[in-house]
Amino acid sequence: MKIFKFLCIIAGLIVLTGCSLSNEKDKSLPFETIAKGTYGYASEQNKKISSQEKWEEFLMTWSKSEIDRFSETEIDFDKYQIIVVIVGCPDTSWSTNIIRITEYSERIIVTVQVKTHGGYAMDTLTLPYHIVKIPVTTKNIDFKHIN
Repeated sequence: MKIFKFLCIIAGLIVLTGCSLSNEKDKSLPFETIAKGTYGYASEQNKKISSQEKWEEFLMTWSKSEIDRFSETEIDFDKYQIIVVIVGCPDTSWSTNIIRITEYSERIIVTVQVKTHGGYAMDTLTLPYHIVKIPVTTKNIDFKHIN
């Protein structure tokens, strides 16, 4: 009987410890928007940029008038990295929003909401984008698109 009680106590502790650890494994990461809008010349992409060289290459694909709308272009890549989400859409009524960035023990999930606001169809593809800055991480980053 003592062994049964001992095993029940141990099982209870494992369950309680497991519950508290699972709450610590996922946390919301802070992010800061650098730019958000619609652009006609970029390519559809989900990516992270973690070096000055890659950031400069990325910026070279944008017009000066678009870059002037960025809240910042000087990034301290020792502290931050950039997350870029650009989605191809058939008309001007769509928007792309990074709504949450969640850090798990082995990866980071960027949750992106793509939705329409009802607009008119165009012959060209529009590319709503959201570019944010997050603290540096070495974890893999996955993207989850929702409506």
